[in-house]
Amino acid sequence: MGSTGGKSAKNTQGTMSVITPGQSDLGQVNTVNTPSQAQQANAQVFSDTDDGQFRNFYGGKKYYQSQTFSIDTQIAVADYLYDKAVDGTLYSPSQNLNYHMQTDAQLTGQEIFMRDSLLDGMHNLGYNMNLERYGRVDYIDNFGKIAGLNINANNFSNMSEAQLKKAFIGLEYGEKGFVSASYNQFKNAPAGNSFTDKAVKINIKAPANAQALMPGIGPGGNLGEIVLAPNQRYRITNVRFTGKSGRSGANTYKQIEFDVEMY
Repeated sequence: MGSTGGKSAKNTQGTMSVITPGQSDLGQVNTVNTPSQAQQANAQVFSDTDDGQFRNFYGGKKYYQSQTFSIDTQIAVADYLYDKAVDGTLYSPSQNLNYHMQTDAQLTGQEIFMRDSLLDGMHNLGYNMNLERYGRVDYIDNFGKIAGLNINANNFSNMSEAQLKKAFIGLEYGEKGFVSASYNQFKNAPAGNSFTDKAVKINIKAPANAQALMPGIGPGGNLGEIVLAPNQRYRITNVRFTGKSGRSGANTYKQIEFDVEMY
C-alpha cells in the first residue's frame, strides 16, 4: 500500500480537489481518517475468494456504498475522475499520472499524492468479474516487444488470426499504471462515446483477490468503472479481430480483441 507520510490534500496542478463529486445518486462511501482503518473495514466486506463463475456485474450502487475510503483516498478519487486538462498539459490528471507511471517518468507532488492515496483505497475485488477495457495500439507494440517478435502497430493488421494466436496466446505482461475497465460492458455509455471505439479491446477475467476500487460517478465512473491497482499480472488466453474498425490517435485500424486473465 502507498505510504501516507508527508501527503497533502492540496492540489497544485490546476485541478479542483473536491470529495466525491456528483455522487448524490449513489450515496457515499464510508469515510474514515486513516488508510489502515479503511483497509480493515474493506477486508471485512470484500473477500479474496468467490465460488461463482466469472460474470458481468451490475450491482454498482450497493458495491460502491460498501466501500470504505480514507479522506485522502476520496480526494484522490475525485482528482482521478476530473476530466479537464491539468494546467500546462493537454491531458487530465489520471491520463498524466498513468502515462508517467507507465514510462517510469518522475511524478509531480500531486501525482505522488494521487497514486499513494489510490493505493491506500485498494481492496479485494470481492467477486470473479468480467471486465472490459479499450486502448490504443501501444498495446500491440508492447506485446510484440515482450514476445520478442516484429509485431507492432504498423503490421498487425496484415497478419492472420492464426499468426496472432501463435504469437500472443500465453504471453504474460504487467501494467505499471492504474487500469480502468467497465464491469457492465459500458452499459450506460452515451451514443458515440469515445470509450469503445478504440483500436484494442481487452476482455479481462479479474478474480476476487484482484486489487481494485470502484470510483463511482465520474468521466468513466458513470459507465460502470472499476480501477485496478498497478503491478498486477495478466496472461493472454485468446486474440481475434472483431470485424470493426477502431481508432488510435489520428489513425484508424482493424480492431483487435484480446482475452486476458489476471493471476
